[in-house]
Amino acid sequence: MKSDDVVTPFELGVCSALMLIGKAIALNPSIDLEMLKQDAQAMMKAMPDEPHWEGGKQIHQAAIESVLAGMAKVL
Repeated sequence: MKSDDVVTPFELGVCSALMLIGKAIALNPSIDLEMLKQDAQAMMKAMPDEPHWEGGKQIHQAAIESVLAGMAKVL
């Protein structure tokens, strides 16, 4: 098993913090959430698909996905 296969405690903490930031963003009425989602999707498509963590989550996209997951908790 490579070190890239496992989510470290630090990485888990960062993704959790980013979810909270995403939730805060979604609560701000002056932000165009649909445009932000489109921009996030475009950024993730531009990133490499590999490597993946165990379970299939793409490592490069994990931070943006965490922000989007936090936004989805409000929406």
